[in-house]
Amino acid sequence: MEELEKLRKEIDQLDKMIAELISKRQGLSYKILEAKGGRFAYDPVRESKVMEKIFSYNIDSKLAERIWRQIIAFNLSKQKKLKIGHLGDDKFSIAAYESYFGPYFKTIDFKNVTKLIEGMNNKIIDAAIIEKSQFALNKINSKIKIVSEFPLNEFFYKKKYLILK
Repeated sequence: MEELEKLRKEIDQLDKMIAELISKRQGLSYKILEAKGGRFAYDPVRESKVMEKIFSYNIDSKLAERIWRQIIAFNLSKQKKLKIGHLGDDKFSIAAYESYFGPYFKTIDFKNVTKLIEGMNNKIIDAAIIEKSQFALNKINSKIKIVSEFPLNEFFYKKKYLILK
């Protein structure tokens, strides 16, 4: 029992250190927003680079992506409340949306891919998440770009998702 208590105290100390580091990271993200002069810049390319760097730190990539996606999404939400579209009748797309963007943004459900693309073209939404297999490149408007893929490594319920902007 002594060994168990000792290990739990060590975990408690690590949890405190992790919380302090996350708080420090959030403070730096606010300073970055100030350095941007208040300009909002959703930069999925930068986010992917951050994730790739994190993966190199000898941590399980699935765990790391889930944790850092939430940290990044939370910080992003403090800059701007994005309107994110997804297909409302697909429970896996909804789960992927929550994993990628968290509960921090306005969610707009669309009945089908065509309506989702129309929502982007008409600026009803700022970005969208869609299962890769449901997205046909011939439906893409030249102004709509695939800016990221989720997850970056492995699959999410045996699927890959695209982030459109």
